[in-house]
Amino acid sequence: MRNLLLMFGILLSGTSLSAISLPQTSHAPTSFKLKPYTATYQVFRNGSALGNATVKLSAAGNNRWELSSDTTGTGIAAIAGVEVFERSLLRWNEGRPETIDYSFNQKAGFKNKQRSIRVNTQSKTIDSRDREKNYSLKYQVGVLDRHAVTVAVMQDLALGKSGDLLYPVADRDELQTHLYRVLDNEKIQTALGSLNSTKVQRIRKTPNGRVTTLWLGADKHFVPLRIEQKENDGDVIEMRITGLR
Repeated sequence: MRNLLLMFGILLSGTSLSAISLPQTSHAPTSFKLKPYTATYQVFRNGSALGNATVKLSAAGNNRWELSSDTTGTGIAAIAGVEVFERSLLRWNEGRPETIDYSFNQKAGFKNKQRSIRVNTQSKTIDSRDREKNYSLKYQVGVLDRHAVTVAVMQDLALGKSGDLLYPVADRDELQTHLYRVLDNEKIQTALGSLNSTKVQRIRKTPNGRVTTLWLGADKHFVPLRIEQKENDGDVIEMRITGLR
């Protein structure tokens, strides 16, 4: 059970999904427009099916956007009742996506793990809660939660940026800087056919053998087509796209 929970937690750590296309909204960068969509993925562990994920991006009114991810187990994970739900509420600030509110809920049998983040621009603070513990972090413009960070990655790719990309990310009791490196372009095989992708890798200061790689669809508004995480124990966790509308 503990390993199943770990696998699902891994997939939802800094690997959120969204879509960007051209143009126009006064609250997003002037050259971009967010496009509502629904994508489905199959989750694998060492090549064996572990679960299914549904990711939705939708307008939330008042020039805000909601990104949600719902991952449920199959096989043994389904028997264990494993489910992970994440929600991010976003706005655009100084041309960058910024988290307003974030929640994480992981269920397995009778166990329930919850996290939340709320950004208060007036008091310049970020309120973070992990189970029964509360933390107060210093606000930074463009701060993201770990679920929504890929929205910023995708925007930068759409803008033609390359090399190293840095993002402020609020995670539990600290404000971190996440580094993503744009590697190269690859054509990959997916359930949607053979697609062009841009390969991006998260670079950790102390990786301890963990490597996270994303393939984002160059012809699909940079929606992630595949996410792979290699663990230091040799496990390989993947999300592969199965549908997009």
